Amino acid sequence: MWWQKLQSYITGETFITGLILAILTGVVTIIYKNWKNIIIWLKRKKLNIFPIKFNVALSLDFQEGLNSGTYFKEIKNNLLKSIDENRLSEIIKIHDFSDIKKFSTIKEAEDFRNKKGVDLIIWGGFSGDGLKKDGETINKIDLKFTYGFKDDEQRRIGVMILADINSKLAIKNYWEIIDKNSLNDIEIISKNLFDISGYILGLTLKLSGRIGISLKIFETLYENLKLRGDTFKDQIIPHLLNCYTIFITDSGFNKRRFDLGESFCNKFLIIVPNDFFALSNLAIFQYYLGKETDAEKNVEQLLKLHPGQSVTEVDVAFFRVIQKNYKNAYKHYQNLSQMQSVGFNAQEVVEFLFSQYEFKKDPVLLYGAGIVSYYFGDKKLAKQTLNEYLSLSNENVCKQMYRNAKRLV
Repeated sequence: MWWQKLQSYITGETFITGLILAILTGVVTIIYKNWKNIIIWLKRKKLNIFPIKFNVALSLDFQEGLNSGTYFKEIKNNLLKSIDENRLSEIIKIHDFSDIKKFSTIKEAEDFRNKKGVDLIIWGGFSGDGLKKDGETINKIDLKFTYGFKDDEQRRIGVMILADINSKLAIKNYWEIIDKNSLNDIEIISKNLFDISGYILGLTLKLSGRIGISLKIFETLYENLKLRGDTFKDQIIPHLLNCYTIFITDSGFNKRRFDLGESFCNKFLIIVPNDFFALSNLAIFQYYLGKETDAEKNVEQLLKLHPGQSVTEVDVAFFRVIQKNYKNAYKHYQNLSQMQSVGFNAQEVVEFLFSQYEFKKDPVLLYGAGIVSYYFGDKKLAKQTLNEYLSLSNENVCKQMYRNAKRLV
């Protein structure tokens, strides 16, 4: 009958519905019971498959819920806070995947770093709780740092970097937490981790050609250490000066950004007052920027502090010409002519003096160009330049200079 068919249909539908609900309930129960494992599985897949958005990774062994877990959480929070307070968050992007990926060998860490292009991996772990030292409960931290760099065929760069970093780790060597002093020890370790991580990043980025980012890290680290009265700042100075030197050469001369060149020279001189390289270049940049008075003052400082240097002689001679003190300019050009070699690019100096002649129309500038070219460049060009000087000047301007030019041609 029709109602029997309906009853049979309803019974079948109820069974199917119940079966689906039972399956769904079972799936939900399984997910609920294993949600942590599922989340970890998904995070691992994401880490392995998708591009990363961080450049520093943390992967440390610790025991959640015990001292080591609490200590790690505090150290990590302090590290992130230091990065943020020092305005490095856009440069140093840290990701902690301690819960999903561990490294047991250096090769594993290096392979992951090479695959993902991470700048630095901080890995290792905490000792188990209950470790004793002199009767005190302690946790020791064994940290390892895996970083990227471009090595040469003989692997000399890698050896140099490793020796450098190991020497810094020998200075920042406190990596244990005594239970009763845990607050103080965590603070020390957090600072050590910030300092060492920053140093490694700054060093390896510089050697990889990312000088701007390296400089930002080193400048920030230096100021932070200086503020804390930490002598580790002295380890930063050589890298700071190296970065400033690169930027003085690149920004100031190659890119003709004399304002940047001046800025980097001033930064250099704050750390090393009266440095010859920085002071001599500062005078040049200031002259190009129209700050002739400041440039002259710095050239006088060069003469006082670094007499007899080829750069000093050529700079002083130029400014003496600008000052119309031709006899003194002749004296410095004579000093220059007695030198076997010079610490400047002769062609660049000659071109500079030619350009200044076009601007100032003082024939003595041609004499300077002729002298530099004669002794350290192209003698044929030198004689042409000195002949031009002779045609535009006379003995009354400077008898010694005029006669010397005639003798050389």
